[in-house]
Amino acid sequence: MIDILIRNVGFHGRRIDLAIRGGRFVALEAAGTLKDTPAAQTIDGTPFFVRPPFYNTHTHQAMTLLRGIDDDCALMDWLTRCIWPREAKLTQEAVAAGTALAIAEGIRSGCVAFNDMYFHQPAVLRTAVEAGVRARVGLMYMNQVSDHIENDAALAMRDELPPTVGLSLAPHALYTTTSETLRDVAAQADRLGLPIHIHAAETESETAIAKERYGCTPIGYLDRCGLLRPDTVLAHCCHITDEDIELIAQRGCAVAHCPHSNLKLASGLFPLAKAMQAGIRVTVATDGAASNNGLSMLAETKTAALLAKYAAGSPDAVSLGRIDRAVTEDAAAALGFVNAGRIAVGADADLILIDTRSTFFAGGGDPDANFIYAADSSCVDTVICAGRVLMRSRSIPGEEAILERARRAVQMLAG
Repeated sequence: MIDILIRNVGFHGRRIDLAIRGGRFVALEAAGTLKDTPAAQTIDGTPFFVRPPFYNTHTHQAMTLLRGIDDDCALMDWLTRCIWPREAKLTQEAVAAGTALAIAEGIRSGCVAFNDMYFHQPAVLRTAVEAGVRARVGLMYMNQVSDHIENDAALAMRDELPPTVGLSLAPHALYTTTSETLRDVAAQADRLGLPIHIHAAETESETAIAKERYGCTPIGYLDRCGLLRPDTVLAHCCHITDEDIELIAQRGCAVAHCPHSNLKLASGLFPLAKAMQAGIRVTVATDGAASNNGLSMLAETKTAALLAKYAAGSPDAVSLGRIDRAVTEDAAAALGFVNAGRIAVGADADLILIDTRSTFFAGGGDPDANFIYAADSSCVDTVICAGRVLMRSRSIPGEEAILERARRAVQMLAG
């Protein structure tokens, strides 16, 4: 018995029948081939085309509760004056509510995974498991002591987590940690077999701190501390030199490029085309909803592509196929989901169905190109993660309760 059968759906210029069983794709056949195959759930794919979903490689999910708080500020002023005082009031319930809200927003734009760096991590883990999405949740390290960091409790949950949800070591940044802390994180990564997730070279002030304190760039300093390795995700990387680019490529790190957050905070511009040409594993991310302010990976992908073309002075600096792979298969692999991010027999069954009845597709052309360059999230009809339907016909089960819970949490933080 097939779990889910999607009949007559568009896929790379042809129509296919697509079968899912046990959380994986088990058949991709010419349309009509599987019409008589028994299935627990059958979806008429005629109005849709199928593609891999998005994987968000850097975010702070529960910051949905802080969206729109004193916008138009420089990063450090915004953090110290606007964000950190409110975060001091966070509770497990608030973080769970904000995370659930972020997950729902991500699903609506076709995203099934997030790489989180935030507080009350057990609440984040439980919320991700309940929602059915993929997640990598960071054990946080900062100089300041915080009751909101629950690393031991999160680590204690490791053995009971499903394959779709895991942990990372997430030191916040070089300016909020000591050298000893970062070296200890590197040692823990070896001992626990966990990946690393850290802000890196995000702002000019961070670069100035690294040069003044350590006599090198932020990337050089992180390498000196042992944090540059193949399973490391470096967030932002707006201020990197050619030598930094070469070093990141040599070490095999992934970069989470956050174009909207970087633009809104005027943090800088990541040299995407140059990084890709050097062989860096580039992915795309939203950052938190307080500094973006949205969580649409579709919008983020288009901006990343257009910025790269403009910065390089060439419309072919980054091809559609390359940016598409960066937000699907490459991003999934960067988060440890090496069998996800592609539509193929044997791959993990993550997909989105795009409604071609939208105005974005009425003019013809390549559907994938129209999706990335023209569409918005309103055309994402169905989202499936690891064989579980998360959204069907634009409906997410329990969404009204998620919204109400988030509203209560916002009121608590503002009080």
